[in-house]
Amino acid sequence: MGGFFRSRTFIAICVIAALLLGMMALDVSDDGHLSFLENIAGSLITPIQSFCSTVVKYGGNLVRAYTDYDDLAKENAKLKSELAKTGQLIRDAEGYVLENQSLKAMLGIAEKHADFQFAACAVVGSDQNGYSHTLTLSQGSADGLALKDLVMTADGVVGYISELGLTWSKVTTILDSTCEIGAIVTRTRDVGVLDWEYDLSEEGLAKLAYLNTGVVLQSGDAVETSGVGGIFPKGILLGRVRELRTESHGISQYAVLEPAVDIDRVHTVFVITNFESEN
Repeated sequence: MGGFFRSRTFIAICVIAALLLGMMALDVSDDGHLSFLENIAGSLITPIQSFCSTVVKYGGNLVRAYTDYDDLAKENAKLKSELAKTGQLIRDAEGYVLENQSLKAMLGIAEKHADFQFAACAVVGSDQNGYSHTLTLSQGSADGLALKDLVMTADGVVGYISELGLTWSKVTTILDSTCEIGAIVTRTRDVGVLDWEYDLSEEGLAKLAYLNTGVVLQSGDAVETSGVGGIFPKGILLGRVRELRTESHGISQYAVLEPAVDIDRVHTVFVITNFESEN
């Protein structure tokens, strides 16, 4: 619209209007009546004045509408930006709350196991398929981590360090086919080995294998690390018994174990870098 006011057509209209007005001014009669020339000029200029008035009126409305739209668009973008920032602040706050709760719980574990030394690490990657279930951490040997270091959260065992770089490490979780950890049932003191079975792993479950046929366990029985061999510290929760089954060969039993930690939702872990072995 702004281009029209600068066009040659508009300029020509304005020039003609000015000339006609000038002619009217020179030809004014003494008695106040319009002369023939004035009548002709008035007849010609009135439509032009009306057209110009309409153009200016609607042109102004269009300019105001465009300006209002531009202002609304800017305000909308600003509100969206502020909403996004607010949402991020809320998510950050929720993360801090969860982290604070986790730290408090870990503080309780640290008080119970005064010999433990921890390193907090962020989970930066995950690899899951039928047989592999590993996590990648943000720290490595340069941060004091070592192979076979037990990895946990405030809820229990996640797994252990199986690969190590200077600034990264890989965790074999308790749902991985290669994971084996000595375990003991807290209530009955029956010992076994945390093992793997494909069908169970697909359901996010583990297996407590090599239990004697006479073992009687209850649903909900806690299972923790046994510390046998001194590789891993003892007394860290692995999970809870869901049910007891007999192996296909009938020689031993095994327990279906529900892990203490939801491996797929872990974001921060604690690596036990040192502890006093009782073996």
